[in-house]
Amino acid sequence: MTPRPRTGTLPRLGTLILALFITSVPGFASLLYTCDPTIGTTTCAAINGSSVSGIYSSIFTSSMSADIYITYGNTGVGQSSTPLTAISYSTYYNALAAHTDDPTALASLGSSGDPLGAQSDNTVSITPALANALSIHTSGANTAGIQADGATSCVLGNSGCYDGVITISNTAGAFYFPDSPTSPPPSAPPYQIDFYSVVEHETDEVLGTISCIGTRSSAAYDQCSPLGTNASPADLFRYSAAGVRSFLNAANGTSAYFSINGGVTDIADYNNSPNGQDYGDWLNLYPYLVQDGEASPDVTLDISTDVGTNGNAYPRPEVAVLNAIGYNQIVAPEPGTFGLLAAGFVSFAVFGKRLRGKL
Repeated sequence: MTPRPRTGTLPRLGTLILALFITSVPGFASLLYTCDPTIGTTTCAAINGSSVSGIYSSIFTSSMSADIYITYGNTGVGQSSTPLTAISYSTYYNALAAHTDDPTALASLGSSGDPLGAQSDNTVSITPALANALSIHTSGANTAGIQADGATSCVLGNSGCYDGVITISNTAGAFYFPDSPTSPPPSAPPYQIDFYSVVEHETDEVLGTISCIGTRSSAAYDQCSPLGTNASPADLFRYSAAGVRSFLNAANGTSAYFSINGGVTDIADYNNSPNGQDYGDWLNLYPYLVQDGEASPDVTLDISTDVGTNGNAYPRPEVAVLNAIGYNQIVAPEPGTFGLLAAGFVSFAVFGKRLRGKL
């Protein structure tokens, strides 16, 4: 018998190695914005391109996916609304443990029960985008949607149903539109706000960085579940000191900050006062951040370049929060990847938040 030529062996082997490599690299985040006609096609294209959506897809894997409606309206600088579904702490923890690439943040929680103790009722209020990232299907957490008009009777996947709705102030001349995330602000008055940084701020909240702490007549209450004491995922990483969590009984102007290592490292300081700003936003301190409680004029901001309180250790606080609550980051393949491959072949609420500013 004449031996079969072996000229095709190496190409087939190369194809197999390439296929294995491709399947081992995670996909990119997918944020799709549907724009009201008032936004304009040019601005909408920028939002869905390098000015907003592309930034998230350069940082996070396909675990991050959301359909968001955006419009102008009569509001502060910006506002977001997203459905919330209450799930048990154990459901959230187990899903996070199965998906997370942030073992430090996970280790700060613990599996035995809600780390907030008596301040909470072992219930976590979760957005549909985060529920999908963590494959949580309990009580329809991953299918609860919202329509452009704010109605919450829709199911995600159907036309006109979104993970969240973002409303940007319709105040004339309030914003500037940088050509790129590194473009400087205008060199002369009027003092304007980076439009795309506001979109990022509200997008973070749709994805799940909100706090369940609110104030009513200067007293802290749980705005995620007025009849109970639910925490948001981000609230589980809120500290006033090492080993001391800050939630409802400490939302009084004292120190509160985001930390993934039990409060040892202050990554960024939270607003913690009943001043009309969101408790899930950062305290307004220089350098300014995307998630600050008040928008900062004449500053081009971006979640990929923000620097927090402990900038050397955690230079991107918004990214750190999103990572901690369940969105995985893209990690470049190690140099030896190709060599290794070749060698071894329950309640429901609507959460609305506003970004304040001086308009």
